[in-house]
Formats: sequence, structure tokens, C-alpha cells
Amino acid sequence: MIERRLCDYVAIRSLSREEGALADRVFADLAEAGLQPRRIGDNVICEIGDAPRPRLLLNSHLDTVPASDGWKSDPWTPTIDGDRIIGLGANDAKGCGVAMIETVLALRQRRDRGQRIGGTVVLALTVEEEIAGDGLCAIVDQLGPLDAGIVGEPTSLTPMTAQRGLLILKGRARGRTAHPANTPPDTDSNAIQIAADDARHLLTFDWGPVHPLLGRSHGHITRMNGGVANNVIPDLCEFMLDIRTTTAEVHAAMTDRLRQHLRSEITVHSDRMIPIETADDADIVRAVCAALPDARPTGSPAMSDMVWLRGIPAVKIGPGDTRRSHTPNEYITRSELQAGLTAYTAIAKAYFARVGTGD
Repeated sequence: MIERRLCDYVAIRSLSREEGALADRVFADLAEAGLQPRRIGDNVICEIGDAPRPRLLLNSHLDTVPASDGWKSDPWTPTIDGDRIIGLGANDAKGCGVAMIETVLALRQRRDRGQRIGGTVVLALTVEEEIAGDGLCAIVDQLGPLDAGIVGEPTSLTPMTAQRGLLILKGRARGRTAHPANTPPDTDSNAIQIAADDARHLLTFDWGPVHPLLGRSHGHITRMNGGVANNVIPDLCEFMLDIRTTTAEVHAAMTDRLRQHLRSEITVHSDRMIPIETADDADIVRAVCAALPDARPTGSPAMSDMVWLRGIPAVKIGPGDTRRSHTPNEYITRSELQAGLTAYTAIAKAYFARVGTGD
């Protein structure tokens, strides 16, 4: 059942901002299974439980990136090759979403057999994660109180308890327009050269202390633009600075220090995606470790919807391998998919048992 559901969902094109058809199908499947789903835009939510608290969120995303070059087959026609289920989004992250749906159905069956769940699971399959848009970010306050969260991303079932943030700064180096024939090379008037000097200065910038799970913050200039003609000294050069941050330093402090280190004017382009960390002694982390005894919490360099669970202890974990994400011929294996279902179910049981007994 889980493999068939994944193939059905992979076959439905669901690029960011084009998730409506898949949301329709997920909603219909949950309703047909006897659950009571609801929609907020193209986000699909349902709850199952037998106690009002604690409330555990299971979240993954419906959207995918566009298909890249290099696919050997149609990205939206799932194919099975041995243990592999191949298709766009199979790994990132429809496999996680399908495993979460099956987990909810398994918990419902458990309850129907007279076995207590011990709380409420909130399933939220959301949109626009790949573009940091109006998915979980826009609806998290409409999900009711949440005591903990699991964010489904392909981590090879390694629990990620810390996640880097993203700080994007814009630099403007200013010079003076002049004729190159009349400008000595050592004149400090070329905006492109000033920006290039700042790029070199980034190599000596103190990126802050080493985080035990994430390492040190780091930044890269990802775009640079300047000049108006081949025979004019540029008076303006602009660049974008992509910084992957840790909880060791807040974004405002990092920005202020860069302003002191660089000659260019620095302004904030985006600072809303802050780094996130869940303490090792949080109930959800201990439940994950109890359910997966060989797993060791680590840090994630990649962004995810975990960023929107501020103040809610959360762990990012799921079947599949992040190295396959956004690549041609993306796949997840059948065994990984089944292991994801087993893991999510065990985590939910361990969490409710732990919180319910006060261990």
C-alpha cells in the first residue's frame, strides 16, 4: 500500500505553487480512509488522537523543485527498478509524507483495537517548502497548540536536532565614474575593485565560534554586478552574500560585525530564516533516541520547515538520502520507505508513552 501510494503521488506534478492537484488527492485519500481532513489553501491537515494533550506534529511538504536535465525517463512517471522507486519528489519529500500518512492510519488502527494513543497526532502536509513560501510558515498558528514536532525530510533516518539558518545580505560598493584612460590603476575609485577587496576580506572574517553540531557559520558571495560600459570606471557594484548561520550568534550581531569588516554598504535582504536547535533532553529527542537506539542526533546544513517551529521542540528526520534530492533520476528505496513508516510509528508511540508517564 505504501509503495502504491508513493507512486500515485509522484505521478501528480506538484512544483512549488502548483500543489493543488496533489492536495486534492491527499485530501480525498484521507477522507476515504475515514479521517477528517481540512484544507488551508493547498495545505492538508488532519488530526487523530484520544487525548487533547500532548499534541505531536508530523509535517512534510507536497511540493518539489522543477525537474533538472539528465532524467532518463519522465520525472512524473514513477518507475520501479529493483528496490528503487524513481521519480521526481520520491526522495524529497513525498516518501516522508506517505510514510507519515501510513503512520497516522496505523495509529488509528491501534486506537480502533482498543490500544490508547495517549495524545493527538497533527498531520500537516504543506506547500511551498522549496521556496520558503506560504506553507507551514503561514499556517502553523492555525494548527492549535503543539508540544513537539517531527519534520519529514530525507535524512537517512538520522535525527537532525539543529539546523542552520540563512542570512542574505546585499552589498553596495561605491566608487567614482571616470575614463579608464585617465585613471591610474591604484586609484581607489573602481567600485568593482572595492567589492572584490571585500570578497577577499571575507576569507579573514571571524565567522564566530564552532557549534558542536553545525560547525562554524560561513558565507559566500553568490552574485555580483557592476559597470555600465567597457570604457567607464564603475561607480557602483552590488553583490549578494549568502550566509549559513548557527545558533552561536544572532543574525543582527553577525550583520553588524560584517559592516565593520567590509567597506561596502551592507543591508539585510532576508533574515527571517533563523537557525533552530532542540535540546538533547527534550522529550521528542529522547523519544526518537528510544525508538531508534542506534541513532545519534546531529546537525543539518540544509533548510527545511523546521525553521517555522520556533519554540516547539522538533526533530528533522525521514527516509531517503538528502544527497539524492534535486538530482536527476531521484529515488527512494522500498526498504527505506518501509523503515520510515516503522520509525515514525515507533517515535510517536515512544513520545506519547514518555510524556504520558512523565519519564
